[in-house]
Amino acid sequence: MGAILGASFLVAACFMAWRFGGRDEQFAAFGFAIATLASNLANQHLYASPEMGILGVDIMVLAGLVVLALKSDRFWPMYAAAFQFVGTIVHMASFTEQGDYAWAYAVGLIFWSYAVMAALMAGTWLEGRTRRLLGL
Repeated sequence: MGAILGASFLVAACFMAWRFGGRDEQFAAFGFAIATLASNLANQHLYASPEMGILGVDIMVLAGLVVLALKSDRFWPMYAAAFQFVGTIVHMASFTEQGDYAWAYAVGLIFWSYAVMAALMAGTWLEGRTRRLLGL
């Protein structure tokens, strides 16, 4: 059920970005879709230990969002980069854990990925609203 919800949220965010967003939103949506595919391919241990492949994908998404935040005139990439940073820190915290933490590790990563997509959706909505108000 969680995979269906996550895929639905991703599809909705990407659809909104491609339909109503500007270049920044479309760039981020494309990156999120590619990152989701790469993360699914990289998930080897089902969160039983730190997922190095997913960590690599998350670091690349973080770098892309930081670059986007520095170049964009919109506010949402800053929020998305901050949420992605916290999600990446979850990986670092998992290196220090010695016990059974698979559920907490997975939920920590998944929670922050929803926050990143929500930032994209909010930014897309605001960009689309601005375009409608300006008649573009």
